[in-house]
Parts: sequence; C-alpha cells; structure tokens
Amino acid sequence: MDFLSTLLIVAVIVVLAVPGYALRKSKLFGEHAASVLAVLLLYISQPSLMVSSLLENRFDASMLVNFAWVFGFAVVLQLLVYAVAKLIFLRAGEPPARRVCVASSYLGNVGFMGIPVMEMLFPGQGELVLYAVVFNIAFNAMAWTLGVYAVTGERGAVRPLKILLNPPTVATIAALPLFFCNVQMPAEVLTVFGYLGDMTLPLSMIILGIRLADVRLRALFGDWKVYLASAVKLIVSPLLSLGAIMLVGLLVPLDRFVIVALYIIAAMPTASSVLNFAERYGGDCDTAACVTLLSTVLCIVTIPVLMLLCNIL
Repeated sequence: MDFLSTLLIVAVIVVLAVPGYALRKSKLFGEHAASVLAVLLLYISQPSLMVSSLLENRFDASMLVNFAWVFGFAVVLQLLVYAVAKLIFLRAGEPPARRVCVASSYLGNVGFMGIPVMEMLFPGQGELVLYAVVFNIAFNAMAWTLGVYAVTGERGAVRPLKILLNPPTVATIAALPLFFCNVQMPAEVLTVFGYLGDMTLPLSMIILGIRLADVRLRALFGDWKVYLASAVKLIVSPLLSLGAIMLVGLLVPLDRFVIVALYIIAAMPTASSVLNFAERYGGDCDTAACVTLLSTVLCIVTIPVLMLLCNIL
C-alpha cells in the first residue's frame, strides 16, 4: 500500500476522536463519560471483535505454525522493547513517571486499534487479522503481568489470574474451539457479533477524544518525556522488532505475512491500558494520558512512513 493511502486511512481513524472531544468540551458528555464508554468497549465491543475476527475466517492446520511464531514473537518482542525502554528511561524524572514511560513504550493498542487497522490496510487478508488476534492474546497476558508491574513497580500488584479472566481473552478462548472445528455459525449470529465488534474502533477513539478534552495542552506538548516515550513506541519499537524478526528469519524461514503483521502491530500507538493501570493502581495518570494521546496523534505520520518498508519485506 502506498504512503498516501495509508496516511488517509490512519488520519480517518484519528478523526474519529473529534466527536468525543467536541461533546466533552461542550459539556454534553459528563466527567464520567469516558469510564462508562470504556465499560462498553471492554466488556461488549472488544470481545465481540475477537469472536467475529475468528469466526469469520476459516481455520487450516497449516496456520498453527504461524500462530505459534506470532505468539512467541509477541512475548519476546515486548520483553525486548521493555528492556530497551528501561535503559532509555533509567534516569528520566521521578519513578512514577519513569515507570509509566517504560510501560507506554511497549504496550501497544493491539485490540482496539491494531485489528481494525489491519483489516483496513489489508482488506481480504483474513490471515493477517488472525495474527493480530493471536498477538492480542499474548498482549493481554503481558499487560496484566509485566504491564502492571511496569506501572506500579510492585510485584504484589500483579494478579496472574487476570491473564485469563479478562473479557477479550475469555471471549477468544470461548470462540477458539468453534474456529478450530470450522463450525459454521448462522449468519444472523455473525452479524450481531460483527456489528458489536465494529464499534470497537469508533468507541476507543471517542474515549480518546474525551480524554484529550480533559488534558491541559501544556502537559500534552510541554513534557519531553512524553515525546520520548511516543518516539520509542512509534519508531524504536517497530524498527527494533523488525530487526529482531529479520535476524531470526536468516536462520528460520518465516512467512511474509507473519513478519508484516508483527511489524505493523509493533507500530501501533500506546494502549489505553497504561492509563487504566495508572488510574487503578495509583500511577502517574497525567503522563500516561499524555503519552497515549500524543502517540495516537503522531501515528498519523509514523504508520504511513513505516508502511513503506512493507513493500520490501
């Protein structure tokens, strides 16, 4: 896909945040609007997206090898970026802000934005969407363990059961047997899951717009740590991930779609999970909100530029 087409797709996605911003600024959305919509997003929309992404595609046994590669890479690459981010932010500000910057550098918006973006960038390539679903399983496991630890700095805050007991993962596990057995669901059922799943991207962007309306512009654009964390997430993370994948590819043949999927997912902006963890566990909410917002705005430029490399993979 060329630069301009990708730019337009990503720009349209980010523009979806405008209604949330406008409604919050005009006071038509109350101060708890983002929290209410986040519940709908987490418990209904994203699980439906996971289910529809699986059940609208056909399983073939040959996919299992690539699924294993994607899952393995998803874990290893997040650990790699986490380690690099720890070094980059070793002495960057107070511990709470430093920890949030590290988490923001490797926790990407895989579920809310990654899967829809993959569908828009590569229409008709259902296999790439499935790889994003597999990556999302690994992401949730990492988010509720290493992600929580990265934000809080406390191992006691980690709840291993959350690896499985979160709505998107529960929905995915429930749908996997049907996917592996190629169970043909009634069209009406798929339509329901499809409609609910299609709300994921607009909802996530509306919530982003609401949060943008509540952030002071000085805090958003005046902190160098926010820029650095955004740069690590949007540039260092995908390029480092691509380099690691290509090195492995010199030793073991890898499917091109696996490489492309992992690379594009690594280029996604910071996940709202970082802000959610900061709010829940008493972390630096201001820095988390600013990195999430700024990285999402900047990805309008970075994703199209990074997509140019896909033409030579």
